[in-house]
Amino acid sequence: MRVRNILFSIAVTAVLAVTGAADAGAQQKRALVIGIGDYPAGSGWREINGDRDVELIVPMLRSNGFAQENIFTLVNEEATKSAIEAAFRDLTSAAEDRDELYIHFSGHGQQVTDISGDEPDGLDEALIPYDAAIEYGRNGYRGQNHILDDELGMWLEALRESVGPKGVIVVALDACHSGDATRGEEDEQEHVRGTSEIFGMPGSARSDGGRIAAPADGRKARKADVDWVCLSACKSYQSNYEYKSESGYYGRLSWAVSKVLKPGVEFEAFIGGVEELYDLMPLPGPPQDLDVDAPANYNGMLF
Repeated sequence: MRVRNILFSIAVTAVLAVTGAADAGAQQKRALVIGIGDYPAGSGWREINGDRDVELIVPMLRSNGFAQENIFTLVNEEATKSAIEAAFRDLTSAAEDRDELYIHFSGHGQQVTDISGDEPDGLDEALIPYDAAIEYGRNGYRGQNHILDDELGMWLEALRESVGPKGVIVVALDACHSGDATRGEEDEQEHVRGTSEIFGMPGSARSDGGRIAAPADGRKARKADVDWVCLSACKSYQSNYEYKSESGYYGRLSWAVSKVLKPGVEFEAFIGGVEELYDLMPLPGPPQDLDVDAPANYNGMLF
């Protein structure tokens, strides 16, 4: 999804965030890694492999110079909205000028009818924590635990304040806002993160929900530039298919990032490497395109 919009175009979304290039003055490398695969049965969300992505991302961060004590993880039932919000607050408090931050989310994503009136297509994008249901009214749920793009944007803006213009923020979102929320043991087409069903909020123009459709021009209108690089697994109207490797299913974006993000890699080379791996991973359904949002003319190193 697109994070200031935000995304998460997420395709899933995944978001890379960066404004300043890494340099020798950086103080600390800090990370927050969230992975959810085993959602509660009553939530309506099917099992995926978001929790397994943590096994890819943490070693990748270690190889990029992140100390284990500076990598904070939230997995499955630990990853409630309140816990995720608290983790962002803690990271904001701990971060200092010129720090380098990496944030990763693997789980379901969903589009939500916009009640603030700031979205051209009438939809917000949202990440789905462990304690969010798939539809309004299910077991009394009212949407309070969806993490909307606007909310995520505010959390990231607070991080930018902490690390300053020379700091680095990388956010990857391995979720989606489309596709059927089903999972099977043998059918790869069923390994999709997210749902094509829109979460309908009362008081919105589309409170009855509906299904996601691709916009005529293939993308959402951009409202503003971002202060970070946002890397999402797919466009907001696309499905995010999991990748079946020799060791099992993982998020496509997580798999690609874990292989490409290395010390000293520059932004353009990193994006090109992820897109190259995307082309090599077979798709069980319609196209899935990487979605990237970054500051204008950004071409710095990541870590």
